[in-house]
Amino acid sequence: MERFNRTIPVPEVAGTEYSRFKEFVRADFEKCCAYCYLHEEHIGGLRHFELDHFCPRKHCPDAVDDYYNLYWCCHGCNKPGSKHAHWPSKELLELGYGFVDFCADRFEEHYEILPDGELKALTLKAKYTIRHIGLNCEGLKTLRCRLCQQGQPMDSGYAVANK
Repeated sequence: MERFNRTIPVPEVAGTEYSRFKEFVRADFEKCCAYCYLHEEHIGGLRHFELDHFCPRKHCPDAVDDYYNLYWCCHGCNKPGSKHAHWPSKELLELGYGFVDFCADRFEEHYEILPDGELKALTLKAKYTIRHIGLNCEGLKTLRCRLCQQGQPMDSGYAVANK
């Protein structure tokens, strides 16, 4: 079962640019990054997040304005050279490689958080995602470790976690 449920049907919003969906996509992802799974409050807030095309524009030009191809993403995970530069070929997808998609998957199916904050890949998709998005960089490992030590979930803000 997926972690994030998308709004159905597509919200009716004025405008023609995909950015018109920003607040709806943000709400669908519960203010969490679609890749590192961290909540906005843990990564500096809204100004560190943006819309991302799950299937990059150069690989899926017909999905540029597709609401369900728009994901909420932190700047660190949406950096040049990550998912965009490593979109898997059909052959890799058939072998089980690709990017973990929390609109189709649950975190626990793909990752285990080790005591030092490192993500252990449980699937080929998780291994591919960790490698190409950089999910085990020192900053993310340190943050995950601290959140775990404090008993704070990664995918909710401090106010929710302290209730």
